[in-house]
Amino acid sequence: VIESTAENISSMLQDVRAQRHTEIDYITGFLLNRARAHGVAVPENARLFELIKRKENEYERVGTDLPRPW
Repeated sequence: VIESTAENISSMLQDVRAQRHTEIDYITGFLLNRARAHGVAVPENARLFELIKRKENEYERVGTDLPRPW
């Protein structure tokens, strides 16, 4: 399986490369909300969320008219 999927590119990476908004709000955002509700610290996930959101915000600064997922 590893060899047959070695060339695959995740949909989130495809979105970033194409300067589209990712599904980070729905995946990691959900996880962060649930972790917070249960008092669980997930700093690595929070950092990942922050990095991806920062990248998405760069798209808007260059004036690209992108649809919002929300």
